Amino acid sequence: MSNLFHTTLLKTSRAGVNSSASGPFNRSFVKAIGLPLALALLLGGCQAQAVKPEAQQLSRLGRILVVPVESPPLEVIPDPIRSRAPVYGQYQYETVPSTLLMNKKLYRNQGGILIAGLVAESELTEADGSLQISDLTDQTEALVPATQASAYWSPSRMLAQDAAEQLTTDRLKATLSDSFYRLPMPGGDRAAEQGAWREAISRWYEQDRSSVDYRQADLNRIDAVLEVGISSYRIFENQTSLKVLVKLVDPATGQVIGRSSAQTQAAEDSAKSLLSRESERFKTLIAGLGRKLVARNLSELGLPFRQTSGNNQVALTLNRPAA
Repeated sequence: MSNLFHTTLLKTSRAGVNSSASGPFNRSFVKAIGLPLALALLLGGCQAQAVKPEAQQLSRLGRILVVPVESPPLEVIPDPIRSRAPVYGQYQYETVPSTLLMNKKLYRNQGGILIAGLVAESELTEADGSLQISDLTDQTEALVPATQASAYWSPSRMLAQDAAEQLTTDRLKATLSDSFYRLPMPGGDRAAEQGAWREAISRWYEQDRSSVDYRQADLNRIDAVLEVGISSYRIFENQTSLKVLVKLVDPATGQVIGRSSAQTQAAEDSAKSLLSRESERFKTLIAGLGRKLVARNLSELGLPFRQTSGNNQVALTLNRPAA
């Protein structure tokens, strides 16, 4: 079980991501997010064992299709509503008056980041577009066109593209899919409750056989499918965390022949600072953290890869979602 409550400082090296951890699971964390959520995060560190492909399986790989997995909404603690409307800060330990009622919603900020958080009733009727409420409850599990998620910035798609670039070598050719894997969630669960998203990601990662049938005519020359997802995607105070999970799938049988995950945290800045100005600093931070975690996972799977340049990755990161 990994400790999600340690502060990890990233140190860049040629090998990938080196980290050192210090600081216990403390009372302030529990006080800020509540005991049920703290326990959920702790238990969320338990996951399926890593699987490394056999050498014979790796030797047969020539073409890989990289498929991004649906990204969960960003979790921000404390909730950003206190920055948008400071009046809510005084009610941390008091009952909020009925005139200041809030709802937990999925919304997209001005940088296209999908966030699960509190929205005031007054904000629901604002016409300035600063908070765009998202309703994903009518969507079901499937391999669907990426255009269906074009309204939101997708960190998993960005990292899937980075994985495809790192995997393209003299030995391998990797292609980014024009579709993405919809998480296995009942329609009613695809809302602002982070617990439902964590469970869906865990179910996907723990599957030993992909629920997507990759035996399609246009994939008959693909030797493997690499599914790329994320979890532990949050900002807590001035600490940003991210976990990248990958699964290597045999498209002919649907069997998972490789599985790896890597996680890190960086003490960078507050959510208010990172998510301002179209969230460009946050996107750049996630790109940098994610790039190293992708490389670590590819190495763990035994796949040949090359490190992509930071400049290219930042260019990908700052692409704005469609309006």
